[in-house]
Amino acid sequence: MSSAMPTPVMLAMHFERRILTMSGESTELATDGFGSLVQYDISFQKRTPLLGTPSFTLGHETSRGKETSAGIHETLEEEVDWDPSVDKADRLDYLVAAASGVISGFIDTLWVGEFSLDRASGWGEDKVERFVIRVARSEGYNGDDLAGAIRKLEKNHPFAADGNANAFGGGLQHHLRDFSHHFGIDGVFFSIFTQFTGLVVGTDLSGALRVVPVPKSNRSFIGKNFQEKLAFGTIGWFFHMVSDMAGSGGSLMGGTGIPGPIVSLIKDVSALPFFRGTAAEEPGLRLWVSKLFNGTLLADHDENGRIVKGSARKFDLRTEIGMLEEIGRQALPVLVNQCVVRGFYFCRRAAREIRDLDIHGVAELGRIAPEDILPWGTPAMRRMVTVSSGIFVGVDIADAAVRSIASRDPVKFFLRVNYVGIAAFTVACVVDVRATLENESSTPGEGPEETYERGLADLGCLKLDFMQARILHSIEHAIVAYDIAEEGHPKRAAGKRAWLKEWSNQVVDAVSLVWAADAGYFLPDDTLYAKIGSRLGDGKDASWLWLVAMEAGRFRPYGPLHCNDDGEYKGLKLCSDYLNDVFCIRQDVIGTKELADLEHAVDGARARLDGSRGRLVAGVACSAIIVAATGGIAAYFAPTIAPTLAAALGLEASALHGAALASASLAFLGGGAIAAGGAGMAGGTMLIAGGGAILGAAGGTGLTAAASLALSTDGRYVLEECSKLEAFCQTVLLDRNHDVRSVSSIYARLCRRIVELEAESESIRLAIPGEEKDPHGKDGTEEGMPANDMFKAINRTIKVMCKCRNDLAAALGETNQEFSLLPLSTR
Repeated sequence: MSSAMPTPVMLAMHFERRILTMSGESTELATDGFGSLVQYDISFQKRTPLLGTPSFTLGHETSRGKETSAGIHETLEEEVDWDPSVDKADRLDYLVAAASGVISGFIDTLWVGEFSLDRASGWGEDKVERFVIRVARSEGYNGDDLAGAIRKLEKNHPFAADGNANAFGGGLQHHLRDFSHHFGIDGVFFSIFTQFTGLVVGTDLSGALRVVPVPKSNRSFIGKNFQEKLAFGTIGWFFHMVSDMAGSGGSLMGGTGIPGPIVSLIKDVSALPFFRGTAAEEPGLRLWVSKLFNGTLLADHDENGRIVKGSARKFDLRTEIGMLEEIGRQALPVLVNQCVVRGFYFCRRAAREIRDLDIHGVAELGRIAPEDILPWGTPAMRRMVTVSSGIFVGVDIADAAVRSIASRDPVKFFLRVNYVGIAAFTVACVVDVRATLENESSTPGEGPEETYERGLADLGCLKLDFMQARILHSIEHAIVAYDIAEEGHPKRAAGKRAWLKEWSNQVVDAVSLVWAADAGYFLPDDTLYAKIGSRLGDGKDASWLWLVAMEAGRFRPYGPLHCNDDGEYKGLKLCSDYLNDVFCIRQDVIGTKELADLEHAVDGARARLDGSRGRLVAGVACSAIIVAATGGIAAYFAPTIAPTLAAALGLEASALHGAALASASLAFLGGGAIAAGGAGMAGGTMLIAGGGAILGAAGGTGLTAAASLALSTDGRYVLEECSKLEAFCQTVLLDRNHDVRSVSSIYARLCRRIVELEAESESIRLAIPGEEKDPHGKDGTEEGMPANDMFKAINRTIKVMCKCRNDLAAALGETNQEFSLLPLSTR
């Protein structure tokens, strides 16, 4: 087989109906009247590009030329002066992180000290009293006395449930047992409930739920209409809670108070039958929360177990508010630790960037990429925070243990522990471990599910010949090269160059053609637009250029390439607009407006097919590799050609027929099932399309080799391909070219594809455990997937294709012209 570069005439215009065999000879192959096969001069490598290692090779083994783009990669590689991979923490980073943890631990030991409920209660009481007086003054109170402020608020905002105080334990307990006196969501709810029902909900002495009516003396405090009931139940409830925060009118200065959100929640839960006791003496959550609220649980006891007089520590709203101050005290050394570590990271990285970029003034600081110096979101930063937080917690716990042992008081250990520090360390560990697991789980290569679902998206309707596909790839290559030239941050540009190099290599590997040593696959701009101009001359059909523009518009660089270096490309974004800046200027068929309209048409079609703009068709896609070389749609007639070619190569499949035969033949040509290390059905489709192509329906263009995989934008294969197909038919073929015949042919092919998939779905269904077995013995796992997963994937695909088919039928119906219809599926 010749190793010379095929000419465009050989690739696109050689209409001999031949297909290459293993020996390189030509064999006559019928095409069923759908067009002629285009002979390609191809050399297949030992490994099937992108899809795994086959068990055989076709033709002579050949290595790809060293260059993939003439005069481009050599220049790009020479400009890379550093590794674009993510920054990693080094010894100095770890030393600073550890030192910061030790210093912060000493600050916690010497300044924060013990967690003190007395200090919290005193701080909270002071804040609550000041707040109550301020609120009372807003209601017209002119004094400075807390008792007067409380009486003023109680007078202005009487509360219906206060009439039931005795029913819920009197002055010392009814604030806890009456749910409408809880300062939380539950309190608002039950206050409104009382207004609309006249009933008060709480618990009795034993903790059982109790519902009592509001007495007549307090019914005047229930609203007379909907608006009043809602206002009394919310606004009136709030101001009455303010009056009870510091005690009540009959119990001031350290009086009963009201339960805060924490105690309220515990009390609500204690009313559940699972926790409720039957007697006051019975221990349980009910008794525990009651003692916590009235202060006896946390009181000091003498040697006889009796409560020391005056030592009761109420855990009401005032204490809960004061706990915020204690948490703030504990948070101070934690914040110091974070600031030291993150500040060091920022300063060191900024100094490194200034040195590496040779920055000499403030005006040049814009050359620094923010993600290279900002102290978050990087592996180094996550690991430094984990180390510093762990050291801090270690120092804190060691101090608490030593003091507890020295004082022989186990309680002191729990009072000395910095719980904010423990929480920060826990969060740091979770974030670090999760990021590490995500990096380890992102294995290179396309999985069997992705390969299978990508194969389902092969609609076989829109085609590009080889040179048109080369133009598409060259435009996509130019999009990235132009973006690199516009990139102002050198390290970010280095990452983009690395992505472009890997992308280019994978595209050329997928094409698997032999190039002369002095030529590259990707065309320079001048040659590129000269080729476009030559193919548009003399009034030639320009539908193919619209298809190229649509695919280029959907191209999203810097996505995953399923290789070991995918982690290095995270965060890279396109910062330029090559299509509008260059493409729309250097050819006169598609302008900026037309390109935008085409993109909007694809987005609109996608929204219709998806059912909503925010919902995704789950499971149809996982990857960013699609068959963009064929306009995003692979070889439609691969199942037809596969049995003939597979039989010529020695496949024994006499017991198979129909869809099972086509599937087995495609898998054979792909080097065997994916589970066995082959390329599966998708690999067989690539091989066939690489050896020849059938004329497409749109504009008379030919089918590009499906082996020319463009690593494109969106992993939701079927949804993306159907969206492009529908938009192209409506915007270009119908609205612009009035080509009803081509759209009718596309519609017929789509219907045929749906029927094929429905047959395949039924075959897979029979392979699911519990279903009737396929008489031909298909096990449903030839693609490396369980039969049940294959069944779900293929039915999701059919659902989207049926929507696309219906939209095309509606568009054709609006033309008021006759068009051929295939029998619709029953779905």
